[in-house]
Amino acid sequence: DTDSEDEDISLTGSDFEFQLTTSKRKLNSTQEAASPKRVRHPSVSGSSQSQTPEESQGLRPRSAQTDGRATACHLYEAVRSGRSALLTVIDDWLEEYRRDREAGILELINFVVQCSGCKGVVTREMFSRLQNADIISQLTTEFNEDSVSYPLVSVGSQWRRFSEGVCEFVSLLVRGCRNSLLYDDFLFSSFIALLTGLADSQVRAFRHTSTLITMRLMSSIVSVAAEVNAQAQMTRRRCELEKNKSVEHRAIDRIEELEDSYRELLEHQEDLRSLMNGIFKGVFIHRYRDRVPEIRAVCMEEMGVWLRENPASFLNDEHLKYVGWMLHDKV
Repeated sequence: DTDSEDEDISLTGSDFEFQLTTSKRKLNSTQEAASPKRVRHPSVSGSSQSQTPEESQGLRPRSAQTDGRATACHLYEAVRSGRSALLTVIDDWLEEYRRDREAGILELINFVVQCSGCKGVVTREMFSRLQNADIISQLTTEFNEDSVSYPLVSVGSQWRRFSEGVCEFVSLLVRGCRNSLLYDDFLFSSFIALLTGLADSQVRAFRHTSTLITMRLMSSIVSVAAEVNAQAQMTRRRCELEKNKSVEHRAIDRIEELEDSYRELLEHQEDLRSLMNGIFKGVFIHRYRDRVPEIRAVCMEEMGVWLRENPASFLNDEHLKYVGWMLHDKV
């Protein structure tokens, strides 16, 4: 459900100025990662000599493997069954991503697709050739828009902890990437761009699942941002203390080291601000008044986390006004 009036909401002057865009996402296979301001995908050189009917349409049976490596099915089953140690699952996925980042992002994307109960699969060809809107359109053809049954709302013992498992997976993913991949200009920018499109889908399963994942992703990033802010303040104080020492006791090398660390932390702050802004403006301000109560509840619950974890950024009029509006929710 997309309310046209949502487009009129303005966050001008807030802590987060919108920087994340989702323009055409195709790069030559020899190019490096694109700027975080322009979410793009590297193209894939070479193609299969023969294609199945499903592959010719850009879709692939779920049993197919990606370069012989673990597929999204492994991630999904680990969360669904609740029997695997998710920290180990995340570590394994990180190794796969470092070997082949496109295969890694595809695993994450197809994990979301499976969590939504969709039978479609995003292939390398689709990922490199199509824009997000076209990918989602093809996935929608594999889904019954009127279906009210999908993993997040399924009943039974095997589904009881599914939502908790998905949230734990997302939190551990961000924690595992907080020192490097969170700033790699490709992984989270690409992932968030597709999640934003899914969160605007007319298919309730896509909208609900992607909103839950995106809101938990935001909460985890907010937590990391609070840590980075604290580290930046501490580093700046240490640098100032060192500079205030007498000349004979002042360590120039130490000052340069602290200044370099501080500049790096400021860059991380900017990267995190861009990611948070993309989620807030791309998903939250549209879904906090979704027609589905469960989706609205997810937004309100996670907003509370942001206020608690990072009050310096969120405890202000520009963000608290949404809390006020949600408190007047009549459902």
